[in-house]
Amino acid sequence: MNDETPRARLRFANAAISGIVTTVGEKTVRFEEEGPALGLEPGEIARLQRAIGLDSRQIVAGGETTVDLCEASARRLLAGLGVAAETVTGLILVTQTPDHSAPASAIALQHRLGLPVTSMAFDVRLGCSGFVYGLALAYSLVEAGLERVLVAVGDVASRFVDAADHAVAPIMGDAGAVALVERRPSESVFELYSDGSGGRALYIPNSGIRVDPADEGRASVMTMDGAAVFNFTLQRVPDLVTGIVEAAGRTVDEIDYFVLHQPNKYILKNIQKRLRIAEEKLPMATQSVYGNQNSASIPGTISGFLGDAYSNRRLVSAFAGFGIGLSWGACVVETDRIYAPPAFVGLE
Repeated sequence: MNDETPRARLRFANAAISGIVTTVGEKTVRFEEEGPALGLEPGEIARLQRAIGLDSRQIVAGGETTVDLCEASARRLLAGLGVAAETVTGLILVTQTPDHSAPASAIALQHRLGLPVTSMAFDVRLGCSGFVYGLALAYSLVEAGLERVLVAVGDVASRFVDAADHAVAPIMGDAGAVALVERRPSESVFELYSDGSGGRALYIPNSGIRVDPADEGRASVMTMDGAAVFNFTLQRVPDLVTGIVEAAGRTVDEIDYFVLHQPNKYILKNIQKRLRIAEEKLPMATQSVYGNQNSASIPGTISGFLGDAYSNRRLVSAFAGFGIGLSWGACVVETDRIYAPPAFVGLE
């Protein structure tokens, strides 16, 4: 694509993040312990630990859902900021694991949080790009007149994988994160992309109304074409990141942190080398500690590893999400000493 190609580029001057809270599942699963049950030999377990950073992940221990995790995060966020629920008039829930097919889980979450009936609430069905997309929507609503919008993102991903699939199951973690976007002067730019021709690279067959003949009899669990996902990532993400930095009128050196979706350390290391970004500016450990948190992985990385920096400094950050859809997006945003406590484990 060249500069003349029409694109979904959004610029904002009056919206900013005030705080981020992430809640992860309370059960810790260690790869070295689950590997044998997946049919993996000790040597293969050690190789995967080294190559892609598989170590531990956090998943729900019982019947907790994405809405439960996001409710816990939202309550902690509003309390930490001293913001009354009655003053929030927008709620966006980005998830692939809603409580029900209908009605929208965001509306249930609005009620549970005590947001007023004069607020708007809706679901967005996206995965790894979901935080950037959700932020873009929230910034749009604030720029258009709302004062405060909650962006809730996450999945109980352990529920949509085959527990015996050693290619997918050991990767997934469960998390629900919430960010509060408020009206205040702040410059930001977003770019959003989609390519449905790659939809089967990450895919849950027989999970809706349509049943394709090729999927008859298949279980409704996540399937992954690892090679296609890897190629997509290396083809799209470096240009995505350099493009959003240029669109923001910045240089790489002017970006304090590059917080990317966290599929695994191997992919992130390849991106970091291609972009020549200093390692301390691009965190890579989220998947190794919490698992792949899907749409919650960007806020989850901030909560897990960067909370002190975001709480105590004015920062310019590049966020980038990419994956299932295929869908990808990035933004450059300014934050100024936001509420960003360490990740919470469990609902209590």
